[in-house]
Amino acid sequence: MHLLSAIMFSGLLALSTGCHSSAYNARVFHSWGWENTKDASVYLRDYRHVLVVWVYESHWEDLGPNRLTPYHFKGVVVRSYKGDWKLSERIAFVHHVDSPAPTNAPSQMQGELMFVFTNEHTEAEISVATGDFGTYNEEYAPALDAVFCGRSTR
Repeated sequence: MHLLSAIMFSGLLALSTGCHSSAYNARVFHSWGWENTKDASVYLRDYRHVLVVWVYESHWEDLGPNRLTPYHFKGVVVRSYKGDWKLSERIAFVHHVDSPAPTNAPSQMQGELMFVFTNEHTEAEISVATGDFGTYNEEYAPALDAVFCGRSTR
């Protein structure tokens, strides 16, 4: 009986401290390029806001040769894992790429979900770098849920 109690206590302790099997970590965190909850937390701690945004408008801006090309997005916050952005707040962000604006590929991301990591909360357009934003899908949610342990809003 004492052995069973010890095993159950060890299991509860492992869950409460965020310890997971390597199979769990591979399934949940590797799509982000992280190893586990601790690795993800280290990456995300420097961001004041961790968001999921529904994009309702996007477009490329062609500034001509030898110039960075802005890719603009406008969206609505649909989930805030961290920070003080509220649900349904509008957000605008831009990413600059070192290549010409595409002319033969669709550039529209309307209706897509994107994750956005930022330190800004403003009505002005926010500049985001590679790794600060990206297309979101359901395989990303468990990692963010594990890191923020229910602190998010839906």
